[in-house]
Amino acid sequence: MGVVIKQSFWGTAIAYLGVAVGYLNTLYFRAEYLTLEQIGLFTLVTAHAMMISPLSLLGTSSCCIKFFPSFSGRDKNRFFSFLFLVTITGNGIILLAGSLLKEVIALRYIGQAPDYTDYIFIVGAVILSNSLFELFFSYSRSIMKVVFPSFIRDIYLRLGSLMLIIGYAFSWWSFNSAIHGLGLVYLGAFVLLLFQLLSFHKFRFDFSIGIIDAKWRMKLLKFGGYSMLLALSFAFYNNTTYDQITAHLGPEANGIFQTCFFIAVIVEMPRRNMTKVMGPIISKKSQEKNSEAIKSLYQRGSLTMGVIGTLLFIGIITNLEDLFNFIPKGDEFSAGYWIVIIICLAKLCVMISSFAGEIISFSPLYRYNFVFQITATLLLMGLNYFFIPIWGINGAGIAFLSTTIVQIILKFFFVGYHFKMYPLTRSHLSLFAIAILVSAFAFWFQTNSHPVISIAIRSGLTAILFIILVCYFKVSEDINQLIRSIFERFFKIKLS
Repeated sequence: MGVVIKQSFWGTAIAYLGVAVGYLNTLYFRAEYLTLEQIGLFTLVTAHAMMISPLSLLGTSSCCIKFFPSFSGRDKNRFFSFLFLVTITGNGIILLAGSLLKEVIALRYIGQAPDYTDYIFIVGAVILSNSLFELFFSYSRSIMKVVFPSFIRDIYLRLGSLMLIIGYAFSWWSFNSAIHGLGLVYLGAFVLLLFQLLSFHKFRFDFSIGIIDAKWRMKLLKFGGYSMLLALSFAFYNNTTYDQITAHLGPEANGIFQTCFFIAVIVEMPRRNMTKVMGPIISKKSQEKNSEAIKSLYQRGSLTMGVIGTLLFIGIITNLEDLFNFIPKGDEFSAGYWIVIIICLAKLCVMISSFAGEIISFSPLYRYNFVFQITATLLLMGLNYFFIPIWGINGAGIAFLSTTIVQIILKFFFVGYHFKMYPLTRSHLSLFAIAILVSAFAFWFQTNSHPVISIAIRSGLTAILFIILVCYFKVSEDINQLIRSIFERFFKIKLS
């Protein structure tokens, strides 16, 4: 257990440091040194690579995590070497298809982003490097050595992207070279991880794969196929909007949307770490068939994440004008003002929806998560197709919010019908009322000072007022307990 706690601690610390680097990169360096068109092209290359990588992996990363413990000794390396060959095969098929369809792909962007066709080869290089990195990351997870791979994924890749932009800013290389450098950055990530596994964890390839008999191959085919389709739908859901905006409106609009979207996703950041902790607990309670414990976690999680998400939501939307006045090209990015609000609202809904997806995932009905995800992905693509030509990037935001709400409602009623539990309680009404009151105060409060000072003062007062009201009305017992423990530990004050 000590190893798990240590790895989790460093993994979380690295994740938040990576977020800080990402914000520095997105809100300052890209905004300061790249045009909106360049930002759109730069992000589209990685967005397309992330969309296709799950397909080139053919589900091998999930198969590694699930089945790796079933092997021992040399058989582990034989099993992983087999997955490596499958991944190489998948990438070969994807790269061949991309080469044959290059002219067809070019037709999609010839009107709004003709320069993008020059970078299709780089997309292929990033797909290959990223898929191999993800496969070896799954190996690292299987042997419980995730700190260094997490550092590569969360910090090295962001720093690499940052250095490419800095080099362009100082005229060390052209923008064209900076985009080509993305291929080298992602290749470097794979090489670093492979070197670490070969040097410190006694990893060796073993291509005598006779141990993988027909029975195992059928298991891998079924689970790998399911995992690939699920991962592919997630990847398309997270990246298809960037593609559709570029195709319809051009890379400048994509640059605005991507930057504003990145501002908003901080609302959901706490959930990512909470699900890592709660997932194993929900899994255990599901195996024990302890529905009351799961119901309690479901409702408490909704309130706790609702409180945290609401505070972040208020902090972002009430400081938007000052934020746009502070960041480089803020007057141009302010065209995405409503995008930030819409995406923040979507992410807040996700926070309040609690652990519905995890409850389904750890039940015998786990395959329905795939149905919901595919439905959401197809709906998002369809709504984008109709809304973007009418309302521009705001249409993309509305499509994302609508799809998020539909997916939440589907899971809400599915869990309610099959497991007889719902996340909402009367305390949510109190939270809603507090949110309105505190938001009104934050919008009313103006300092007429430097944007940074204004953001700091408004955020501080808003947070204090919000926390006082949440604790006074006992919206979340978990939040109250956290506040009490903080006061007792750091201020030696015991609260009732």
